[in-house]
Amino acid sequence: MNAPNLLVVFHSVDGHTATIAERIARQLRGAGAVVSVAQAEAAPPPDKFDVVVAGDPIHAGQHSKELTAYLSEHAAALRRVPVALFQVSLTSAERDPEHLATAGGYVEQLTTATGLEPRLVARFAGALRYTAYGRLKRAFMRRIAASGGHATDTSIDHVLTDWDEVDGFADDVLQLTRSLAT
Repeated sequence: MNAPNLLVVFHSVDGHTATIAERIARQLRGAGAVVSVAQAEAAPPPDKFDVVVAGDPIHAGQHSKELTAYLSEHAAALRRVPVALFQVSLTSAERDPEHLATAGGYVEQLTTATGLEPRLVARFAGALRYTAYGRLKRAFMRRIAASGGHATDTSIDHVLTDWDEVDGFADDVLQLTRSLAT
């Protein structure tokens, strides 16, 4: 059996979604998959891959224009290739029904806008990258973090991502890939 060929396509604003995408790719490669990683703006068409993993951060309550454009442009091909979707947001750091519904709404907005029908969906908590923010964004994010009971020390970054959850998603992608081979 040939090694599965996967594409991890993502958009990242402050770098944390890129870190998550690379972590997923590393897990997939460790299991023997051939993995290409690309930012949405420069990603290849998905039709040469066995599975596509697409990821994006939520900013101002929306997925990025870049990933949305990629998914829309390649909608026909993505209907023929299994897709696993992950989104990254501060909203997903909370597990109460209201925040879960809000994070689920972001997925629904993206799938409605693009026609995407992902086989797997993960919603990861992001990071407060205070040291990467400009003055205004740092103050804004500090206010949002404080209202959610999150870290407000702006002299350092705070990663809220559950890396075991990310690894579990990569394992689920592998299971999906293996199920296609049988």
